[in-house]
Amino acid sequence: MRINLLPPEIKERQRARQRVVAVFLVGLIVLGALGAFYFLQLVRLGQVERDLADQRAANAQLQQEIGELRQFDELEQSVQASASLLTALLQDEVLWSGILRDVSLVIPGSTWLTSLTGNTAATPEGGEPAPTGAPSGLAGQITLAGMAFDHRSVALWLTRLEDVSGFANPWLTNSTKTLIGDREAVQFSSSVDLTPDALSGFGGAP
Repeated sequence: MRINLLPPEIKERQRARQRVVAVFLVGLIVLGALGAFYFLQLVRLGQVERDLADQRAANAQLQQEIGELRQFDELEQSVQASASLLTALLQDEVLWSGILRDVSLVIPGSTWLTSLTGNTAATPEGGEPAPTGAPSGLAGQITLAGMAFDHRSVALWLTRLEDVSGFANPWLTNSTKTLIGDREAVQFSSSVDLTPDALSGFGGAP
């Protein structure tokens, strides 16, 4: 049998102290948990801010690259617009540089030209089609004059004109013998019609 000689007041004080200590310990535990949670949130917030800064830097880099590429896109659009305009301007134009090249390729070595005149069937702005003497559906006509050493060279000249793509209906207007100094030669004039191929640059000497 145990006999408690302590007064009830002292025992009650001990219990109160125990309760205070328990509450204090619980408070410390709660504060510790809150502190740990706050620390973790700070770490997460710092990571989010770093990720956000990295993303902003990446976005800025992409915007710079987009800005640099935009000038190339504008340049490409300008080139395409210029090409479309050039195509529109040249679609009904005779390519005289190609025609002169073709003529120079097919003229026989014993023949030379003294004149070349070209007319087109294109319709001038606000006007009627220019007179060319070429049949309807053709792009124009070229008249040529020249000299040759003999009639055979003139015949070869007409044959070669007929073989050029974009040329049609080669015609000999006249062919007359003449003298160049003490040498006999042939003076001739001819013409050839231009087909629509002469407009698009498809023609060429074989």
